[in-house]
Amino acid sequence: MIKFRIDDELVIREFTEADAACVFAAVKDNYEHLKRFMIWSKPDYSLVDAQEFLAKSIEDAKKENSLGFGIFRVENLIGAIGFARFDCSAGTTEIGYWIDRREEGKGIILRASQLLIEYAFTELKLNRVEIRCSSENLRSAAIPERLGFIKEGVLRQSQFIKGKLHDFLVYGLLRSEWRKSEPPA
Repeated sequence: MIKFRIDDELVIREFTEADAACVFAAVKDNYEHLKRFMIWSKPDYSLVDAQEFLAKSIEDAKKENSLGFGIFRVENLIGAIGFARFDCSAGTTEIGYWIDRREEGKGIILRASQLLIEYAFTELKLNRVEIRCSSENLRSAAIPERLGFIKEGVLRQSQFIKGKLHDFLVYGLLRSEWRKSEPPA
């Protein structure tokens, strides 16, 4: 199991089937917070939905299609982060994330992203990491900007979320740029 320690309380680790109840509880508790930008969030999110998400996440990790992690404060799930997809022939991946509304603004996603970027470039030997987010999600866009990603474009009206078309920003970072752009800890 792949696991990263952010600090004394915070850990990022691969999801397991045993995480279904905590995924369900975290998503339900954060529905109002997540619904604006997370296409998968829904008011009737169920334990079955959480179980199906975990089964797919575990299967995709085995097939090396994607790799999802929970962000845990001690034993409590407070968010998720992961490699949404891999393109091994091009050496690219995309990082996606969400955080509990009570944990926003604490730098957790920034530090978690740094760990995953380092892992992508050093362990997985990838060449490029992308982060995409709605142009309206200013907190999410701040992450790649603080990490030195280059804003490469806008995918105009490319995602339909909760009855509205969203422009999506595309940020990219190459392995050769990573150490030059890494912000101080």
